[in-house]
Amino acid sequence: MHASCFTKQKVGEKMSDQRIDNKRADILQLFMTFGVIVLISVLSQYLFVRLDLTAEKRYTLSESTKTMLEELDDIVYFKVYLEGDFPQGAGGFKRLQEEAKIILDEFRVYAGDNIQYEFINPSENPIKKDRDAFHRQLIEKGVRQFNLEVPAEDGGGMSTMQIFPGVLATYRGKEVALELLSTRSGTTPEQQLNNSVSGLEYEITNAIRKLKIVMKPKIGIVQGHYELDSLYLNQFTKALREYYDVEYVDLKGNLNAFRDTVQNAEQIRNKYTALVIARPDTMYSQQDLFVLDQYVMYGGKVMWMVDPVYINQDTMALTGQTMGMPNQLGIEELLFRYGARLNTTLVQDLYCSPIGINVAPPGAPAQVERRPWLFYPTILPEEKHPIVKNLDAIRFTYLSTIDTVETSANVKKTILMTTSGSSRAVTTPTRITLALTRIQPDRRQFNKPRQPVAVLLEGQFDSYWKNKYLPDEFKQNKLIGFKDKSPATQMIVISDGEVAANDIRQGQPMVLGYDRYSGYTYANKPFLLNCVNYLCGDKELLAIRSREVMLRLLDKNKIKERRMRWQLVNTLAPVAFILAFGFLFHFVRKNKYGTSGKWDVLLPAAGLLIYLVATFQLQIKTTWITAALIAVYVAAVAYSYRFRTRHLKKM
Repeated sequence: MHASCFTKQKVGEKMSDQRIDNKRADILQLFMTFGVIVLISVLSQYLFVRLDLTAEKRYTLSESTKTMLEELDDIVYFKVYLEGDFPQGAGGFKRLQEEAKIILDEFRVYAGDNIQYEFINPSENPIKKDRDAFHRQLIEKGVRQFNLEVPAEDGGGMSTMQIFPGVLATYRGKEVALELLSTRSGTTPEQQLNNSVSGLEYEITNAIRKLKIVMKPKIGIVQGHYELDSLYLNQFTKALREYYDVEYVDLKGNLNAFRDTVQNAEQIRNKYTALVIARPDTMYSQQDLFVLDQYVMYGGKVMWMVDPVYINQDTMALTGQTMGMPNQLGIEELLFRYGARLNTTLVQDLYCSPIGINVAPPGAPAQVERRPWLFYPTILPEEKHPIVKNLDAIRFTYLSTIDTVETSANVKKTILMTTSGSSRAVTTPTRITLALTRIQPDRRQFNKPRQPVAVLLEGQFDSYWKNKYLPDEFKQNKLIGFKDKSPATQMIVISDGEVAANDIRQGQPMVLGYDRYSGYTYANKPFLLNCVNYLCGDKELLAIRSREVMLRLLDKNKIKERRMRWQLVNTLAPVAFILAFGFLFHFVRKNKYGTSGKWDVLLPAAGLLIYLVATFQLQIKTTWITAALIAVYVAAVAYSYRFRTRHLKKM
């Protein structure tokens, strides 16, 4: 009896000691787990690892962007005007808001506290007068307003909501505005959202770049041959000055017009990173052509905007008709040597912008009517080059075609833009009359589609005077420093001289690309800016802009057809999975140990409770992954309990 009691006492003490040891082990394991978490948190401050699992690396910044962010030495502050409750019908703006926050957080990873931001609701002020004043202030600073038709709050009809999908960025007292929403004619709202998300890194990086520029490259606007003057180039040069120092330079046969002052050939260098030639209207002398040629031979970049066909606009305005005549300027020979031939043809395109025609009878007040004008093509770029990728339609006036030609030099020719699939080229001389607007065009005649109108030339160009007679005083003069081959350089040729011209109204320049008859603003400015950016070496910035982010949008028809089925699958299947796991666990444990316990009921119930709370209370979209994680959690707890039970049974 005493031996039995003694044995039971020993067993009890042993089990008690075992429980104490288990408790100590549990406490030790808890502190070890806590210590590991703290250690990982400390190490994470020094060891940086991020995984981007998207197919197109949507959240991976380019190396040039990372370098720029790491080199920031002061705070760039972003005020993002995309805050507030977005009603039904404005889901795209909500998505854009979320993506903008993600990309700004990604910027903060590399720039730290030098990138700061806040999201602001521009319409939160309940006082209409103050709210409207704030809206006007945003518009004056360059933040564009969008009027969105949404269901009225009282349920009756529709109301207009003002949305400002833009940002004001500040850095050391400087401020720039940037747009987050990319609008492109002929695209669906989903495509516009996709383009906007794709362009977020470019827009924000470009804004920082503008704010940081101290020493700007120089751009020369060539004058001297009745080119577009400063009034018609006002909006283009204004946009250029955000990136460059812009100077108007008169050629006039001056050999050093585009050079820094030199003493000998070894010191010759170009003064301007790039030249812009916009619609010259008189013949170039041989000396002028020589100056331009040698500028290219010393590595200069040129954007040529030339009219191969002359149109007298004054005669057209007065009489309603004129003649289109070949325009001999002399630079055609130069461009032909470089690899591009300007054709003296006029493009007619069924995709065109309107012209205003006075349809009132003689003596009556003017009555202007909008009619499509085949000679004003609007081209939506389809090429994938970074200069034109994802751009909206561009408006041209009296456009001609371009051919690329083979040259002895190593020159790469890239077509940047072509006419639409419903276009043709009319040879000149040709009569142009507004009477054409009263005739329904025959689509069968527009059978010359996809004609090049803008070409990029890259490589080492041969001089126009190579293997040609040139006086010895030019060849041997050290101050001239004649070269017959250029280093690697680029030029862009556009067969419309007025693509960079803004309209003038009451003596004031209008926005570049704005069409007063349709009220639409075409993408002339971003296209021309991209051209100059590319010529000036900002290829990495353009490469960022050309990145594409694919939105995996759901098929709306399939959603409508299979809505109920997928709702049932996503709601009931995870519940069934968890319950099946619980019953299976119960069955296996009962067969093995011949008993069941409270955990057989509590564990599946706990998993089910977690699922229901996450789905209905917290409004978290539970997926198969979520259900699987819950199941793994339940399995881990069950295994821990099973191990403890078996361990105690052995004792």
